[in-house]
Amino acid sequence: MDEENFDRSRTAALARQVGTDFGAALTVALAFIGDRLGLFKLLAGGEPMTSVQIANRANLNERYVREWAATMAAAGYLDYEPSGTTFRMTREQAMVLAREDNTFFTAGAFQYAVACYRQIGKLTDSFRNGGGVPFADFGPDIVEGIERLFHCGYEAWVADEWIPALPALKARLDEGGDVAEVGCGAGQCIVPVARTFPNSRFTGFDIDATSLAKAREKAMKAGVADRLTFEQVPAERIPDAERFDLVMAFNCIHDMANPRGALAGIRRALKPGGILLWSEADMGDRLEENLTPNGRTAYGASTMHCMTVSLAQGGEGLGVVIGKSVAKALAIEAGFATFDRLPIKNPYHQVFVLGK
Repeated sequence: MDEENFDRSRTAALARQVGTDFGAALTVALAFIGDRLGLFKLLAGGEPMTSVQIANRANLNERYVREWAATMAAAGYLDYEPSGTTFRMTREQAMVLAREDNTFFTAGAFQYAVACYRQIGKLTDSFRNGGGVPFADFGPDIVEGIERLFHCGYEAWVADEWIPALPALKARLDEGGDVAEVGCGAGQCIVPVARTFPNSRFTGFDIDATSLAKAREKAMKAGVADRLTFEQVPAERIPDAERFDLVMAFNCIHDMANPRGALAGIRRALKPGGILLWSEADMGDRLEENLTPNGRTAYGASTMHCMTVSLAQGGEGLGVVIGKSVAKALAIEAGFATFDRLPIKNPYHQVFVLGK
């Protein structure tokens, strides 16, 4: 390589970016520790505290707490006051990092990321030999991390925005319809939807036993278990034909070993005139449209979790990034008669409406 013939400023900028990403990777791991130890929730009330006070209240080692808090302050996750050597959380920081009751909460991302970090050895082998890392290998942290990442959004959006955007569908569920969710996970979507439509009946389908156990527990606590049942069945093998008015498939089709078969199975399970609501990350059809921070997150999560889970099952490995054109082609192949994008604005999701 010609050492003189290169753009020094671009090289320096990339080196700085790598340094920033290195710090971010370490911050994620330490934020995970703080989340697990309850430090963000301890600070969420906004009271300024020294590292000694934080450590005493949390019953932790002060020296580690001091260095952890310094990292979080440098990352902007905490505020620091030099005159009193105190750390505190603003309301906004608490909403993002500690309060699990609003759509800005994203601390589940730390749990998700660390669960992926733990699979790096197996993922490296998959790069060499093909195949993938099975979902079960990620352990309970991935189940809880996904639930914590998505449940507030689903509670805020699905029953109150997405379904009402289709008035005839909402009227059917108000009257009493049959609803299913494939890839229901720990019930983070279907349980609040069942609570909103008390005259309708619900079935959740998933292939992960750990997730379904959590979903059943959540349904019991929500008082909807008499109308909501769960089955450990992949979407392509839903046992019922022409049963459901609505099937929901949120952020999961891309994970599946057989996404084309899943869509065909969903279509078979819908009543004539039934609707599939299908969400994916809000990404474009072409790579050049997705060369953004959000695109980096989507492709990274795809490589480290979603795609490899599919490939581990001998699946297609569709990947997280599914633009509207790809989704439409898959819908047509599965035999759906209509395909549209739901006319809603959302910071994370694009929602497709498929009609039988």
